[in-house]
Amino acid sequence: MSNLLQDVRFALRQMRRSPGFAITAVLTLALGIAANVIVFGVVDALILRPLDVDRVDRVRQVQPLGTGYPVFSYPEIRELRESNTVFSAVAAEVSQNFGMEADGLTRPVWGLEVSGQYFEVIAVKAAMGRLLTRSDDDHPGASNAAVITWATWKTEFNGDPNIVGEMIRLNKQPYTIVGVTAEGFHGTETFLQPGIVVPMANEESLEGVSWLDRWSGRNIFAMARLKDGVTDAQVKADLDAIANRVRHGHPVEEEKLGYRLTKPGLIGDYLGRPARAFLSAVLGLGGIVLLAACANLGSLFAARTADRTREIAIRMAVGSSRWRVVQQVLVEAVVISLFGGMLACGLAWIGLTELARWNPPSDYPIRFQVTPQPSLILVALAVSVVAGLVFGVMPLRQIFKTDPNEAIKSGGQGLAGRRWALRDVLLALQIALCCVTVTAVFVALRGMTRALTMDLGFNPKNVTLTRFDVSQAQYKDEAAEQFQRRLLERVAAMPGVKAAGYANTTPLANPSTTDVYAQQTTDMRPSNVAFASFIYQVSPGYFNAAETRMLAGRDVSFTDTAKTPRVAVVNREFVKSLLHSVDVNAAIGRYFKNRKGELVQIVGVVENGKYFFLSEDQSEALFYPITQAPDTATDLIVRADDGAEGDMAERVRALIREMDVAIPLRASESWKSSLAFSFFPAQVATAALSVFGAFGLLLSIAGTFGLASYTVSKRLRELSIRVALGAQGRQVLRAALGRMLILLAGGSLVGIGLGVATGKLLSAVVYQASANDPVVICAVGMTMVLTGLLSVTGPVRRALQIDPANVLREQ
Repeated sequence: MSNLLQDVRFALRQMRRSPGFAITAVLTLALGIAANVIVFGVVDALILRPLDVDRVDRVRQVQPLGTGYPVFSYPEIRELRESNTVFSAVAAEVSQNFGMEADGLTRPVWGLEVSGQYFEVIAVKAAMGRLLTRSDDDHPGASNAAVITWATWKTEFNGDPNIVGEMIRLNKQPYTIVGVTAEGFHGTETFLQPGIVVPMANEESLEGVSWLDRWSGRNIFAMARLKDGVTDAQVKADLDAIANRVRHGHPVEEEKLGYRLTKPGLIGDYLGRPARAFLSAVLGLGGIVLLAACANLGSLFAARTADRTREIAIRMAVGSSRWRVVQQVLVEAVVISLFGGMLACGLAWIGLTELARWNPPSDYPIRFQVTPQPSLILVALAVSVVAGLVFGVMPLRQIFKTDPNEAIKSGGQGLAGRRWALRDVLLALQIALCCVTVTAVFVALRGMTRALTMDLGFNPKNVTLTRFDVSQAQYKDEAAEQFQRRLLERVAAMPGVKAAGYANTTPLANPSTTDVYAQQTTDMRPSNVAFASFIYQVSPGYFNAAETRMLAGRDVSFTDTAKTPRVAVVNREFVKSLLHSVDVNAAIGRYFKNRKGELVQIVGVVENGKYFFLSEDQSEALFYPITQAPDTATDLIVRADDGAEGDMAERVRALIREMDVAIPLRASESWKSSLAFSFFPAQVATAALSVFGAFGLLLSIAGTFGLASYTVSKRLRELSIRVALGAQGRQVLRAALGRMLILLAGGSLVGIGLGVATGKLLSAVVYQASANDPVVICAVGMTMVLTGLLSVTGPVRRALQIDPANVLREQ
């Protein structure tokens, strides 16, 4: 123990004697560890950490088999709830946007419509009052009870202690607040934070539509709590039996119905795979940076140990064992790594705290639940100790091969620079790893450039987008249609308006899909579906306002009504899938059938676009006249004349308030701003990879500069003799820095090869990633050349300014 304390004190004295080395080592390690701890914190919050509910291991998300999005119709969930023998409770939930009126003000609030067993499934407690029960959802109108979340109670009601029993209005319907959820409740999805919870039985009075008895309308999530002692085999058998009964009772709608269980939190596991792929790739790149930092520190310690060769030789000559010297070196490495770990903890804590406060741009109530955890401190310290041991063992070979007599005779100069040393290998490894991170940066930048310049199928520039739902002000059926049409007429007449239109939703704003059948199909069961398509309901003028190019045919019209034959405008990909032809003109006048078996005539064809994700494959899309498929959800787009966009959003808001002040607006902003969430993944990837790449570059510069400076300083005597004997500047540079330049070139070439090989890894992070892109490869090569030039500028100047007389006199 006394030896250990002596070694710790000695390590602290050494750090004070060499502050430049100590600061460089501590910062290098701290940044590498902090980056990895932050990424691990995000992985823990989004993937590893379970929902904060009682006995979460018994809670499961129920998903249908063979479908992409994990949603059911309400009758499917009701059948599961009433027929199962393995669950203690089964709940249905769906997110909705409500117009909440309280204290005379109407504002939009996101909430959940849930079945009566919802709070039984998640087993959370009420902070005040009570939660919803089965009796609240027994039948339509059974209860107009509402439960608000702790966050809503604080932000919308200022923490009023008498809130229980207060009356509010949701979509003009009176509701009584019966309780407030506990502070830790944030819903059952990792990203979304609801503000209010109401019974699902009241959906028709709230939304103006009824889907509780509709087998074909799938828009509801299902969760369940397993009974104690139930095995996986029992669950599977029970779910299979229920699915078989439903399929026999409803052979057309439920031909392929099946149930499976997944971990809740990421929309079942719908977002689990892309989230895990993205975070695993970023974590892998973080590991590369940490490994590069360790290699850099290893080379620093190897050089430091080489400088102390004579000191170590004297210690061994006077009786110190090699293991005693090893212990001292390892303790010094661990002390430095602990300082780096403590600094990393502080940096990681700051980074995760800022992430927890961050609100990404979105129409949805997104909550980024990344909070600093005490366990991350242990992770950081553990990583730092391991890293310290890793780079601390690097010089051991030097110590064990040291001949005390030779080291003392040579005065510690040895043959520096004439043999390939461990620090050379470490530098080459570091440069190669850093080159991988630089490659990732340029791949991300190329992906971001593609995302920003790609053809979306519409032009969001100079367009104001205003989102609202007229049903929240109790407009229904014909009244809703008349209000939408009057609003469009008045907006189109506003000064500075070039074009205007509206739709139930816009591209890249979570559209719905529908099944498409061939004209000759008579049995409308799922197995006979020709293909699925995104579906929109649009007004006349929408395509003109969106600048979506019409390739053939005509726009929808207000003369397309419920009393006229069904028509639709489709995109180019729809034509290709339906007719197996790229001739858009041949599609005009052709027919397909919808889910109800109705014939729909194609009257127009528009250009393809992006509808759900920027990275999606080209998809089919069809656009119904909103007059034939009415919807109270309204996305009003207004294209302004050049220079007239500035106050357009405020003018549109003022017009809607003038027409009906009770309509709550979800958003009113430029269309380009509303797309920020769609570009968000590409921006996050670019930011994350840029941070890693910048750190990788700094490591590369530090390592190259360190080796070049060390080589020049250790060979001053030799280089002075060369100069004295008449060596030219070029020859001096070749002797001093030739090996370092070989390492830089070799490491860069290997790194570029590794970067190209990581293309598949980068594809999980970056939109349209391609490390084989010639632009990327050239950019990486030029960056590494500039890095090399920047790194050797100081050592080159020193080597060229050698004064042989002074150097030889000093040595």
